Parts: sequence; structure tokens; C-alpha cells
Amino acid sequence: MSLDQPEMLVIEHETDCPPAVLADVLAEQGVTLRLVRAHRGEPIPEDLRHVEGLAILGGGMDADDDASHPWFPTVRALIRTARDRGVPTLGICLGAQQLALALEGRMGRRAVAEVGILPVRATDDGAQDPLISALGPDPQVLQWHQDQVEEMPPSSRLLATGTDGSIQAFVTEGIAWGVQFHPEVTPEVVARWAATSDLLPVGSTPEQQAAAVEEAEGPRASWHGLLAAFAGIVRGD
Repeated sequence: MSLDQPEMLVIEHETDCPPAVLADVLAEQGVTLRLVRAHRGEPIPEDLRHVEGLAILGGGMDADDDASHPWFPTVRALIRTARDRGVPTLGICLGAQQLALALEGRMGRRAVAEVGILPVRATDDGAQDPLISALGPDPQVLQWHQDQVEEMPPSSRLLATGTDGSIQAFVTEGIAWGVQFHPEVTPEVVARWAATSDLLPVGSTPEQQAAAVEEAEGPRASWHGLLAAFAGIVRGD
């Protein structure tokens, strides 16, 4: 792969959590998307030769449920390989939890799920971080989870918190970012989640959830900016 057309390996855990906007951003940024649908049995590479970036997508499963998802240990090993080889990595929601577990952090479970477009707060480090600073001064992000990262890996910096102080974004060793929220979603993706998820708030409908994302033009532009910033790092900008 030439430096003019770097390649990013993206691991998909389920059909309803596709790369979506991330795929669009990579095409815009001149980064080749190499998608591995692990849930369909597609083999996960054991090394990262000829790959300049790694992204781990979300999913409705528990990040430590290896028994039901036998590819999970291979994903965690790949995250460690990326860290060791200095390959920029982005973990999204479930992917952030897997990143934490792979690098000796810890996950837990919220008493009440976070669902919908909600505010987060950038830390001082986050305000200087290329990804989190792209969210702007008053970040609003799409949340859809109950599991969460409760302890960051060693050599991590906290980049953003929820209004309750929960870990929403971190970077480990300056090379591996984890975000508990979903910058990659489209209204259509959120509608599918809302139609099947047991986390949907009482009284809310799939149509309402999709409409909220459709109407959130400013936040969606900032999510695009976060993904573009990561693509720029993969490009070596």
C-alpha cells in the first residue's frame, strides 16, 4: 500500500453496526477501507503489515463475552499488536471497551443505560486532542450503551466525561483512542437499533430516535470532524 493511499483495517461485530459515516470519511480522505466482518466468520489478520490504521466498531454484545463471540480474543490481541507497532487505533463503544480490556483497563455496567444525543465534557487534555477538539466547545454525542469503561488502561489520558463523570473518551499511549459514543452513525442505523434494542427508553419510538439524529446537523458535523481527524492521523498528516 502506497503512502498516498493508506489502508485502515475496520473490524465489524454485527450487521447493524456498520462503518456507515466512517466509510464515507475514509473515501473522502483517500484512505482505503479494509472491512472484516468478524461476525460472519471472516478471518481477522494476526498482524498489521501494510495497514496504517485500525478501527473497532460497536455492537450490542458484552465486550468480555468470549464464549458467544469467539473472535473477541483475536480482536484484543490485534489491538495489542497495533499498540506495539504504533498503529493508530480507534475503538467505538464496544470497540472502546475491547480496547480497554486489551490494554489492561476494566469495564463495568451502568445502573441505567445512556441512550440518545447527550452532552459530554472535554477535559483539558481533550480540548487539546485532535479528535475530541473536533467536537467543538459543547459536545453532543450519540450514546447507546449500558456497559462502559470504568478504568482506563495504564498510560492513558482522560479526554471526555459524561455529566456524571463517567469515562467517555480516552487515549492510551498517544496512539489508541476509545470513545464510548458513536460518531459513525446515520439516522437509518439508529432507527434499526431502536427497533430491536432493549435499551430504548420507555415512551420513545424508532422514528423519534432517527429524527433526533437527522435534526442534529451541528453534532453530526462534529462527529464527521472527529472521524476525519482520525483519518488524518492515519494518513500521517
